[in-house]
Amino acid sequence: MRRALLAALVLAAAPGAGAASAQTFATEDPILRSIWTEAMQNSQVEALAQVLLDSIGPRLTGSPAMQAAHDWAVRTYTAWGIEARNEQYGTWRGWERGVTHIDLVRPRVRTLEGMMLAWSPGTNGRNVEGDVLILPHFSSAAEFRAWLPQVRGKFVLVSYAQESCRPLRQFEEFGVEGALEKARAAREEGMRAWNARVQSTGLSLNDLRLALEGAGAAGILQSNWSNDYGVNKIFGTNTTRTPTVDLSCEDYGLVYRLAENNQSPRL
Repeated sequence: MRRALLAALVLAAAPGAGAASAQTFATEDPILRSIWTEAMQNSQVEALAQVLLDSIGPRLTGSPAMQAAHDWAVRTYTAWGIEARNEQYGTWRGWERGVTHIDLVRPRVRTLEGMMLAWSPGTNGRNVEGDVLILPHFSSAAEFRAWLPQVRGKFVLVSYAQESCRPLRQFEEFGVEGALEKARAAREEGMRAWNARVQSTGLSLNDLRLALEGAGAAGILQSNWSNDYGVNKIFGTNTTRTPTVDLSCEDYGLVYRLAENNQSPRL
């Protein structure tokens, strides 16, 4: 009886709730109502975003894609009857990312997931092959300078290799009691140790890249993982001759472990 009465009350209340919702629009201002209607019923956000994200793609300052976006915006505004033009503002370094292709060729063959950093030089169409070195920890900047000639013709790893590429939330969701705390502590300690390793060179990461480039490194490899599946942050590099590539969390870890265990990885 109580269940039947409750159901009847719910059914009776439903029409009133809908009517009340329709009658409680935030304002009676016709201009605001018109703006709301335009946004909710005539929005072009999805269509515009599709062109920018899928067709034009990332728009690095000074790149051909940025210019393409400028030209597209002018054409779009013109088609809408809005006068628009491009204005030159400053002088920017132009750059366009070509094809990024990096392979593990020893001890087994595997195409790696990687992307060249913005403003990185390429290889001018040449195949570049070399062994892999992990940046070691140095006792002094002088020891680093003495080690530096070893990088000639090598790919140098300059980032921390994650023990796991699972986001921390999964250790809480699927792990045993204490797994989250253990994983978080290991990750934080690993990052601290790696940062100390970079600092032991006596250089910042940007200056370290330039030192490796000056010593003739074949390439610089890093991984700027975003702490979630398949997502890396791709920023820029200051090298002008040595390609700098960001590898996925999993593939960077693979190459790092091969080098760490003296299994002679070659890229």
